[in-house]
Amino acid sequence: MSPSFDASKSLTALDQDSTLIAVIEMSQTKWLIAATVPGFERNPLKKLDADPDSVLRLLRRWRSEAIQAGREVRRIVVAYEAGRDGFWLARWLQAHAVEAYVIHPSSVAVSREHRRAKTIASIPNC
Repeated sequence: MSPSFDASKSLTALDQDSTLIAVIEMSQTKWLIAATVPGFERNPLKKLDADPDSVLRLLRRWRSEAIQAGREVRRIVVAYEAGRDGFWLARWLQAHAVEAYVIHPSSVAVSREHRRAKTIASIPNC
């Protein structure tokens, strides 16, 4: 019997010296892309129009800059939070040799420490 798949364990070790890692915060019109790029002292942050071609150009530019800094980039990995309509981008990126990971919004842990309970007494005019 083959071992079962465990999505919580990476199948590929992360080599930060050869992996460009980017995350995308998506809105209707603008996307904010932050990255960790091998050979960069800084972590770049760029706001782009909501366009996958622009994202791919930016990732390739960062890869070229890492190569110019003397680093070999073997993997480009992108992660982003998306609802039911965000999976098209992952498929598109994967078709362009970019690893893409979609994070479902409900799977992100959120602190509930400062949230008030919604009771009838806390609703005005009731």
